Formats: sequence, structure tokens, C-alpha cells
Amino acid sequence: MSDTIELNTVISRREDLMTSELSETEVVMLNVERGYYYGMQSTATVIWNNIVEPRSIADLCDYLMTQFSVERADCERDVLAFVGELMKDGLIHVVE
Repeated sequence: MSDTIELNTVISRREDLMTSELSETEVVMLNVERGYYYGMQSTATVIWNNIVEPRSIADLCDYLMTQFSVERADCERDVLAFVGELMKDGLIHVVE
């Protein structure tokens, strides 16, 4: 599997993380395996809540553009960067 994440890459969040919603816009999670605690707010929470089921990054950007006033290129760049961080931290996986 390639480490490159592209718009057609299908991702999903890991099911084994301990996750709790603090509010509609804030989520916290614990990666017991690594011993790390994470918090997400605002747009990050929207992304997290929309990758419960496998979803392509392009589809995720389509959805985000209906929710926020953002240019396509900016959305794609920011989502790809954020998803890359999630992948690096072991919070999501690529669905083959």
C-alpha cells in the first residue's frame, strides 16, 4: 500500500479508539496503543464524524463545501494535510 494520500483515497477512522463527543463541535479520543490523547474542534470534528464509514477524500471535500464557504482548492489542500496528520498519528486507515 502506498503512503500517498490523494483525493481518490478512501479512508475511515479506526474503530478501536476510545472517543467521546464533548459537544457538537468538539471530540476527544484516546489511542490506548500509543498512549496519546487527541482533541478536535470545529471543522476537524465535522471531518471525524464523516469518516465513520469509508469515504473518499474527494467525497469528503464535496460534503465540506456544502457546509462551509471555502474554495475547492483550499478545501482539498487543507483536508489532504489534515488527513495526512490523522494517518501519521494512526487515527485512520486507508480502505483498500
